[in-house]
Amino acid sequence: MSETIFTNGVQAEGPMALSIATPFFCNDPSVLLDILSNQMAGEAVELIMVDDGSGDPALTAKLEATLNGLPVPASLITLHTNQGRSAARNRLIAQAQAPVILFLDSDMAPDAGSFIADWLKIARDPATEIAYGGFSTLQVPDCAALALAKMVAAKSDCASAAERQNKGALAIATSNLLVRKSILDDTPFDAGFSGWGWEDVDWALRADAKGHVVRHVDIPATHLGLDDAATLLDKFAKAGPNFRRMMERHPSMARLPGTKLAQMLSHVPARSWIKAGLKAMVLSEALPLSLRAQGARLWRALWAADALN
Repeated sequence: MSETIFTNGVQAEGPMALSIATPFFCNDPSVLLDILSNQMAGEAVELIMVDDGSGDPALTAKLEATLNGLPVPASLITLHTNQGRSAARNRLIAQAQAPVILFLDSDMAPDAGSFIADWLKIARDPATEIAYGGFSTLQVPDCAALALAKMVAAKSDCASAAERQNKGALAIATSNLLVRKSILDDTPFDAGFSGWGWEDVDWALRADAKGHVVRHVDIPATHLGLDDAATLLDKFAKAGPNFRRMMERHPSMARLPGTKLAQMLSHVPARSWIKAGLKAMVLSEALPLSLRAQGARLWRALWAADALN
């Protein structure tokens, strides 16, 4: 894997408790870095970033300058070609020096000023194996372009720790996920996944099958990188093949409501016609947002149904 590594030269004063690991591709994580810089000072943490082949020298230079101003050890690994979401995370695992890794997506924004301190408490608990902090839309601006994605996320992703605990590993996402490094070394992400979606749930289910305890906590961060309606539908469509891969690997997927809907729709004829009508409905800002959100979920299930066939 051809790459370039930049480090800011800061030396840790003692053992590091936590590696904050952030992958990104063609987006600027400066907002996240601004937030983290105010919370990391004096803490036993390091920051590791992987640019998964963005090919943007100006962005690289900007981030290197930012990392030089951080009060903790920080590094930027620039991959010269895009390797995919799983491979980028595996590269972060290999680079991490702390015994516990916090995966934090580059378009996330911690919701509380105690975000890092709260995660450090979890990381220093020897009983912690895997912990997921949750997802919110608290800091997403109210605007027409993001309204659909915000509503869909609120319905499917923004759940309390108690609600998520009932679903266990099925409720995990790598956007805000803490894992002991020894577990990740033994159970890396599957680079066989391509495109968008499901590689994080696949990892969680494989780790869960090995007996690792999944703990859900309320240390949320806002997903600032929500998509407009057209991009959201495109991602849902492209996730179909990965959904099929998940179904073949993990029988527990069958109990998810979305899976049940996809299995039912796989027997429905003329799905392409239904999708065409749904797309027009979802993209129409003249229609009620709740109706468009229902249409988006049905659109996703139809593409999953195609993959099952």
